[in-house]
Amino acid sequence: MTESSLTEFHRRIQQLVHDGEVDKLREVLGSLHPSDIASLFLRLDRQGQNFVWDLLPEEITPEVLVELDEPAQEELLDALSEGEIGRLVDELDSDDAADVIGSLDDEKAQKVLDTLDVESQRDVRRLLTYEEDTAGGIMALEVASVKEDSTVRQAVQELRDLVENEGVEDIYNVYIVSADGILRGVLNLRQFILAPPKTPVSELIEDDMIAVPTSLDQEDVANIFRKYDLVSLPVIDDYSRLVGRITVDDIVDVLTEEAEEDLSIIAGTRDEDPGERSTFKVFRERFPWLLTGLAGGLIAATVMHHFQATLLEVIALAFFVPVITAMAGSTAIQSSSIVVRGLATGEIGLRDLLPRIFKEIRVALLNGLVLGIVLGGIVSFWLQEFNLGILLGFILLINICIASVLGASAPILMKRIKIDPALAMGPFVTTAIDILGLLIYLGFAMMVLT
Repeated sequence: MTESSLTEFHRRIQQLVHDGEVDKLREVLGSLHPSDIASLFLRLDRQGQNFVWDLLPEEITPEVLVELDEPAQEELLDALSEGEIGRLVDELDSDDAADVIGSLDDEKAQKVLDTLDVESQRDVRRLLTYEEDTAGGIMALEVASVKEDSTVRQAVQELRDLVENEGVEDIYNVYIVSADGILRGVLNLRQFILAPPKTPVSELIEDDMIAVPTSLDQEDVANIFRKYDLVSLPVIDDYSRLVGRITVDDIVDVLTEEAEEDLSIIAGTRDEDPGERSTFKVFRERFPWLLTGLAGGLIAATVMHHFQATLLEVIALAFFVPVITAMAGSTAIQSSSIVVRGLATGEIGLRDLLPRIFKEIRVALLNGLVLGIVLGGIVSFWLQEFNLGILLGFILLINICIASVLGASAPILMKRIKIDPALAMGPFVTTAIDILGLLIYLGFAMMVLT
């Protein structure tokens, strides 16, 4: 559907909800994909969401639940009983089940767990022990594996049992494990299909298998998927035992989440969800960053007040304050955005600080020299102040060089001390660079003019 046709479709559904057209709604909802139903929820009020939810076929409600964004999911879970949530969770893969239960408060989570069978409880509790943003936190426990001492015939039966009894779906890879669960390798499916039934599966192992530990950050896992074009990846514990798998659909979610998180940090809306309905919650997330910007503006005003004698002596200096601060901020954002992106994709590492700084200095010198000449020329001809033009051009060169170095180094330093590098492009750091640029500009101008 195009954007306009999708909007019209949502309006039609909203009208059906408003008119209480139960039969027509059931017919339409039954033909929709769970993700389309989830997007429809964003256009409905709380009452409309509950009305539509009650009309959904039971077999698709678990899938709709995991497709909902966080605020809509929380509202829905608040309205459902522990037994209803338990029924939904029981139909989900272990990783999705753990995510849903992990979003509940402790008391309600415990009541939901009590409605599950012993095996499901054990699986969910096990996944909840891992950090949310690690390989263990995003993996599913349903994984296709066969014993290394099995024959092809026995392995086929093991896989059938896994699909029928363990709920393993979408088998992308089959892993070979020892008797005590240690991962030995991945099965060559082409050879497996063609091999005689009595062939030991140990002869069909592929050597180029990649596995990740449960503690690896999800962003690093996503980079491995991207680098090696994977669709599935085994996860191992500290003893090299196979404990789960991560599939490409999980990684798509991770990449989306990481990109949204970085953009939110840059904009100063880190914990705000686009679907959030509460005005107070949105206010609470945005206000601290706006307050930071206000504080930065007041500091900048204090700096200018300190140099008011210089500004009064050469009033033309005030004309170019926005130019100097804007160029410093833009330069810092250019440098930091490249470094943040490089850190996210793995193209830039923690050891690349000095090489990166030297590169940015070379680029900044070239940019600063050209832009300084342009600014100096404009000032000289516009105000007929040749000396002031040279001064402003030189100050712009210095500001661009410093902003470029700070913009490139800040994300790497933050990454080294375990802080999200995207914060280097956030309101706090960019405001600090603006203030620093202003200090350099007015301080240098005062020294020269004095």
